[in-house]
Amino acid sequence: MTTLMPMTRVLDAAFKGAMDNCHTTDYTHNLTPRADVLESETEFRLVLDLPGVSSEGLEINLEKQTLIVKASKETPVPEGFEVKRHERASQVQFSRTFNLGNSVDGENISAKLDAGVLNITLPKSEASKPRRIEVK
Repeated sequence: MTTLMPMTRVLDAAFKGAMDNCHTTDYTHNLTPRADVLESETEFRLVLDLPGVSSEGLEINLEKQTLIVKASKETPVPEGFEVKRHERASQVQFSRTFNLGNSVDGENISAKLDAGVLNITLPKSEASKPRRIEVK
């Protein structure tokens, strides 16, 4: 640990000035959110982590049999302050697509965003639900 600190200081001094400007410009970070896919007898559920995203920054579309989730968030600079160094992206964009196939009832999909976690409920179509066949 003691040898690490002097080396950090040497590296900081070497890059001082040369690297300062690259941290002050705005930039966008594109991410693919992590997701859990859950299944019950009647529905599928997608659970995606979208930290810091509000419902205004969220877009969910169903195109044919593909579900497209897009989200974005911005990191505003408070009034009266200026950025001296950016280590976090000024804008983060999330996107993820899911191929649903014929087993989902696209008319009854619902979504709920709570504390940065998006839950999408995908009811199964009647044709894809298990059914018991009576023997005569």
